[in-house]
Amino acid sequence: MKKISRDRQLKIERIGKARWRNALVRESKRYSPNKFSHVHSVLGTSYIMAPANISIYDLDAKQSEYIKTISFLNNIERVIGSGRRCVIDFTETDRITAAALVLVYARIEISNKQHKRKIGIAWSQKSKRVNSIIRTSNLYKLINNHEFKYSLDSNRQMPIISSVGSSHMEDIIDYIQKRVYEDKMPPEVEHIYGDAVSETINNVGLHAYPDLPNEEKRWWLMCETYGKKLYLAIYDKGVGIPKTVVNRSWFWGRLSKVDPDLYTSLQASFPNEIEAGLTFWVPQQIPDEKLIFLSMQGDVSGTKKDKHGQGSKSIMALVSDTSDGLLWVFSNFGVYTFNQEGQTPGLAKLNQKFPGTLVQWNIELP
Repeated sequence: MKKISRDRQLKIERIGKARWRNALVRESKRYSPNKFSHVHSVLGTSYIMAPANISIYDLDAKQSEYIKTISFLNNIERVIGSGRRCVIDFTETDRITAAALVLVYARIEISNKQHKRKIGIAWSQKSKRVNSIIRTSNLYKLINNHEFKYSLDSNRQMPIISSVGSSHMEDIIDYIQKRVYEDKMPPEVEHIYGDAVSETINNVGLHAYPDLPNEEKRWWLMCETYGKKLYLAIYDKGVGIPKTVVNRSWFWGRLSKVDPDLYTSLQASFPNEIEAGLTFWVPQQIPDEKLIFLSMQGDVSGTKKDKHGQGSKSIMALVSDTSDGLLWVFSNFGVYTFNQEGQTPGLAKLNQKFPGTLVQWNIELP
């Protein structure tokens, strides 16, 4: 059989796509690159269609960007995990945010862990910036299963870091100091960054993956500057803050001080659970966003015993000190946002579960 050239193969695939779209039209179905669960096959290859806006910030509408992005992630896991030949298709994508990019990167890495094979990619026809982000983040190398090492001292833009434990932690802070602040970061600011990053990463190892060995407790980090803004996101695909926060030694004491009415109500309803620290029924009475809120309150007891939350305070200090600073925490079915000390944090319920925990803060640079 005569070998088909690459150009010829691409042409056949394009024709196959066109026929598939025409078939939808004949069936009175409107073609939409952002349709949920949007995967189609051409000549034995599955195309995983990315949404136009890969983002997790729009939460309101039933067909929100968040829902479409989570659906895209689920398709990646399902198709790559099946071992089928596939292409991740960014053809219609014209925007991808830093936080969502970390999720896409992590999902591809996890899904392809066993197969270790090259996955196809279709570049965006809508945005050169999207294509540039895919390249500089190392997402393109990951998709093609290329080996690469991190050399942050020589990178103009930080790629997505995938790591376990404290590996690369110091390199990340050095990168922010040298590349972002151009060696002009005050020592006290560098200390706050170190606390914020180390607390978030250490929590991954301590709490996010309770049943996994240390070498599998993976986290991902992205640091991006856009204009005068720094976007820093740390993600893990663990069990989520709401699943672990109720097991902490400080939980009941913190709840009694932050929300005494709720504590009194729970104490009356579940006295044995509170006394013994049992956590089966009580979390069902507290929504995930409230549990995230409690985890971010820091040391409200004033005792040396409760050391948790100093990193949380550092994160909040970074955000609060800038006019447009903003902290996001996504975990399970809840979202927590914070922008200014003394202001009421934002709490929102997600109608589709977030896979793990993501902490992102946006900081205005000097």
